[in-house]
Amino acid sequence: MGGIGTEIVKNLVLGGLNSIEILDDSVVKAEDFACQFFLPNDDSVIGELKLPTVVDKIVELNSRVNISTNTELLESVLEKDLYFAQFDLVIATELSKENILKLNSVTRSINVPLYATGLHGMFGYLITDLISHESNSEKDAGNQLRTPGTKINPSKLITKVEYDSSTNKETITIRDVFKPISEIFVSKNLPTQLNKRQMKRLSAAFPLIFTLFELDRPQNPEDDVDIELLKKKSLEIAEVFNIPAQVITDEYLKLFSKQAFTEFSPIAAILGGAVAQDIIQFLSKKESPINNVLILDGVRTEMPIYLL
Repeated sequence: MGGIGTEIVKNLVLGGLNSIEILDDSVVKAEDFACQFFLPNDDSVIGELKLPTVVDKIVELNSRVNISTNTELLESVLEKDLYFAQFDLVIATELSKENILKLNSVTRSINVPLYATGLHGMFGYLITDLISHESNSEKDAGNQLRTPGTKINPSKLITKVEYDSSTNKETITIRDVFKPISEIFVSKNLPTQLNKRQMKRLSAAFPLIFTLFELDRPQNPEDDVDIELLKKKSLEIAEVFNIPAQVITDEYLKLFSKQAFTEFSPIAAILGGAVAQDIIQFLSKKESPINNVLILDGVRTEMPIYLL
């Protein structure tokens, strides 16, 4: 229930999902008041478990949604496969790379889709492993009708097409296939989907966000990350993803050094809204979900999706 978790829960509760369980063992800290708006305006709750202090306000948004809470440690819950098997979908926020990979190993083994997301000041990310998903969408028919068996990209396949001559519309069924998140972290697919011009314009937020997964989160989120260490690690990440080192600029190194593990309310609202919207579309099967990485760059005001 950090900044991004707060926004996602708000949007899903207002969206009317049947039931949501929130897992969080953290206690309230002074910095949480910046963008976690379910918290009471009361410093006396600092040091208390967070979930009991916010659950009533969440319920007030929509009493028809069943809200349950769990304050167990994530590490202990990860040992219980059956815990995650009770859900249709798992959303992980602000986890370390190690815990994302452990969680994804569990969710894959029990065929439960996973969204992983987090904030880094003016920047944020979403990584998805929804395993396999079919969606239906209606499109205007062109001069040549779409045909089943056509690949839209390496992960999207048209499996069915129904044509309505009275409206000149096609109802298209698309199957998305997802990779395990462990493969995303070492993917070299980016150069195959971006041309040279697009690669030169690639935001430094991409390699720097993946770089932060390799660094320890400081006790105080307002502490700067050592900029030389950040640069060294980001160059290694650029090599892993086979992208030009020139993408990583001094401007972005300074921004990430100062904002690495901070939460900004407007960025939480934008990314949380995008994630919640995609989750609702995923559950309704009306559109193809994000497959498989979204990077939010608040400096450039862009939010591209990459297939890694």
